Amino acid sequence: MRYEIYWELVADGGARILRVYGTTPEAVLPKQIEGIPVTEIGAYCFAAQARLPENYNRTQIEMPDTAAESAGAGMRSETGEGMQPESIGEGMQPEIAAGMRSETGAGMQPEKTGMQPESIGAGTPPTVSGMRELAGEYPTHIVIPDTVGKLGNFAFYNAVSLQTLAIGRRLTEIGSDAFMNCRNLHFLLLRCGRGEGSGLRQILAQISHDLEVSFAGEGGVWAKLLFPEYYESYDEIAPAHLFGRNIEGEGFRARQSFRDGVMDFAQYDVIFPKACAEEREETLCGLALNRLRYPVELGKAPRRLYEEYLTAHAAALCALLTGERDTELAEFLCREHIFARADLERCIRYAAGDEWAEGSAYFLRLLNQYFPEKDVASRYTFEDF
Repeated sequence: MRYEIYWELVADGGARILRVYGTTPEAVLPKQIEGIPVTEIGAYCFAAQARLPENYNRTQIEMPDTAAESAGAGMRSETGEGMQPESIGEGMQPEIAAGMRSETGAGMQPEKTGMQPESIGAGTPPTVSGMRELAGEYPTHIVIPDTVGKLGNFAFYNAVSLQTLAIGRRLTEIGSDAFMNCRNLHFLLLRCGRGEGSGLRQILAQISHDLEVSFAGEGGVWAKLLFPEYYESYDEIAPAHLFGRNIEGEGFRARQSFRDGVMDFAQYDVIFPKACAEEREETLCGLALNRLRYPVELGKAPRRLYEEYLTAHAAALCALLTGERDTELAEFLCREHIFARADLERCIRYAAGDEWAEGSAYFLRLLNQYFPEKDVASRYTFEDF
């Protein structure tokens, strides 16, 4: 994997990334460029329109394909089980940093690069090295290093294909409209430990659609929360020409679950009873599953509510896990006594109807493990389905 990065020095001695070209839509940004720590992502960096200054630097980076592939695979993980920091951009291998080289040096004038600022960011692939501009419709997964503390205005403006973003806890300064029109951004991975502050609240304030946030530490993902979509509207109050703000959806209240910049899980759990009357079944199942699978600071009362909801909506869970081929979820539901025998039998029928033989065998094993028949001769086999 190769990158060509346009950047400039900032007052704190760090590097601000202005533009990125690459050979794949999945980008793992470096922690350093030519020995200088990357501390900022510039305005319009991944937007469909470029905003380059008159003077900038250009550096090419070579990254082993294996490292890039593992990073991309980690970001796409639905569960995050076993995800190590190295696979989400926490640490960069020495050979990656060694692969960096500058073609222009500091203070290079745009005309010397052979590419005028107007031609960069026009939405067409550059002619150099077969790389493509990571902007607009191209980037899908981006890992931002822990050294970055600032995200510029409109940084991801119109990045309509962006699905997953990984960031560190030091990213606390978020520019205005940084995620405007990023309607496909539904997964955020935040590298931080329990009790550590971050810029998550500022990011959530700019994203009103469904967003699932995974919290990852040294041992992998330790918590996962779903923030549902919410809607805002304004009504004019005549004759004073004032406007009243209307908010629909518990997703807004979920986004206020912070104390001193730290996620407050107990406050997040308070939204569930009211959400049950307003949110879709699929959303509510996601809320409950995330809290039960990662029960950080989960009290007895909210745990019981989550379990009761999932038990009452087991049919939806059967369709969910067979559709996503999630056998791990099936075992979790059995282990937590949320699934009954009839639910596993339904999963087996769904898998058979979908011609998923591996799933049928797995569910059959779970059936005989968690719900064994007293009469051994009456246990289920494939012929029964």
